[in-house]
Amino acid sequence: MIETVAENIDQDRGNDWRRDQAVTACCLAAAALGDPALAGEVKGRRLMSCLGVLAATHVVGEAPSMARFRAGLREPLRNLLPEDVHTTGLADLVLLDAEGHLTDEAEDLCREFRIPSAALDEHWPWDRVTVEQKERQVHELLRRLPAAEYTRLRAYLIEWPVGDLRTLRRDWATMLPQFYEPVIDWPGRQVNGFFFACPECGWPMRALDTGRLTEIRCEAHSRHGVTYSCVTDSRGDTPPHLHRVGRKAKAVEGRPATKEALAVSRVVWRYVTLPGLMEIELRDHAVKLGADVEMWPHQDRYDLRIALNGQVWRLDAKAWASPMALGEALSGTTPAAPRLIVVVPDHQRSSLTLLRTMLKDSGYQVDTIRGVKKQLNVAATVTA
Repeated sequence: MIETVAENIDQDRGNDWRRDQAVTACCLAAAALGDPALAGEVKGRRLMSCLGVLAATHVVGEAPSMARFRAGLREPLRNLLPEDVHTTGLADLVLLDAEGHLTDEAEDLCREFRIPSAALDEHWPWDRVTVEQKERQVHELLRRLPAAEYTRLRAYLIEWPVGDLRTLRRDWATMLPQFYEPVIDWPGRQVNGFFFACPECGWPMRALDTGRLTEIRCEAHSRHGVTYSCVTDSRGDTPPHLHRVGRKAKAVEGRPATKEALAVSRVVWRYVTLPGLMEIELRDHAVKLGADVEMWPHQDRYDLRIALNGQVWRLDAKAWASPMALGEALSGTTPAAPRLIVVVPDHQRSSLTLLRTMLKDSGYQVDTIRGVKKQLNVAATVTA
């Protein structure tokens, strides 16, 4: 029964994924082809990239040629999409008009498929667009829930980044395929059929084969010392023994990487689990100081509201790998609350000046976890 459910989840997710990838590729290609200011060489690279993505959604041998792809962007979208995906409401849409400009319907389609307008105007690379889409999808799914369920699921994704299929189905049956994936599909996080969860964030660590030894490290916490090594030629039904290398390499046990072992997707880990750990750290620090703390007020308009001795902090934690990309994403947007503080990890302290410069006219404030803690400490001391 469990295996059947997992197979159905994989099939449904695969069909939706292929359709969304194909539509996104066509939209990005149309934006590039319809931009007269884009250099021909750059336009060609963008079209080749999008055609490669579109081809991967088709059955082998049925993908359009480059000439057919370019022509199809001025025809009904059904001429470019795979025949076996659902195209209800999409089939008759045309992306480029007779003059080669992006149609109004195309711009609406981009919004419906969570393609940022900046991605069309600035011709973002494929990887950046898809990550942005996935992040928006995750937060849209969360916000559809009633407030109490939202809070419970948000906390669950932070506290249980890894779980077994049976338990996760019991707690979140209908939401499971939206947030979790089988670890068995992640070969880069396995050693001899086992994976190891980071002792800091709980997500499967990356396994880097260097020959006879394999390096095990958490992508987010290796800089803090969460690194290990193990011998890769061991066999049997037991996980390989990890040797602690980094200073924060606590003892961890290997778990079988089966289809029943699930972990939150990379996007959920990056944009929900990691910032969630930052939020919990700030919450616990504020509570110890006697502050009143509200987590995810107004269903996540921002992450934390802290009230301490007549002062209020509204915080939005961000664990983006690139401070530059974060600054670009926030530029031109409006803060969800007055004097909203964007909180970044302590190791990105050197990027504070860059972020503050990028966001100086936006209304955002920016600080690190340590910086916010210092503000809270001062407030507690001054009014004591």
